[in-house]
Amino acid sequence: MKLPILRVPEENACGCIERSATGGHECLCSTTGLVQIMGRKYALRLLFLIGDRRVMRFSDLRSEMDDMSSSTLTIRLAELERAGLINRKMFAEIPPRVEYNLTTEGEDMRKSFFALSRFASRK
Repeated sequence: MKLPILRVPEENACGCIERSATGGHECLCSTTGLVQIMGRKYALRLLFLIGDRRVMRFSDLRSEMDDMSSSTLTIRLAELERAGLINRKMFAEIPPRVEYNLTTEGEDMRKSFFALSRFASRK
C-alpha cells in the first residue's frame, strides 16, 4: 500500500504559509499595518468626520472630538497622514492654520468601511 504524500506548507517570501488546498496563496500581510492604524481609538471616527466635512481645520477637529486630548489628536492625524489616508496642508499665516482632507485612498477606505458596515448590519 502506497502512503499519500503529505504536502508540507511552504513559507512564502512575505513569511506567510500557503494553506489552501489548491496551493494558492492569499496574503493579508499588507493589511496588518492598516488594521493596526484603523483599530486605534478615534482613528475611524476621524476618517469619517473629515470625509463628511471634506476639509477640516485642526481647531474644528479638536472641538468635534471633545473627549480627545490635543496631543492624541495630533498623533492620530499624523498616523493617518503617514498611512496615506489624509492630507495635511499648512498655511503660512499668523496664527498658523492647518487643514486636513481625505486622500483618494482615504475616501476609498471610507467607502470600504461603509460597505463593511452594511455587511455587518445585515440580518
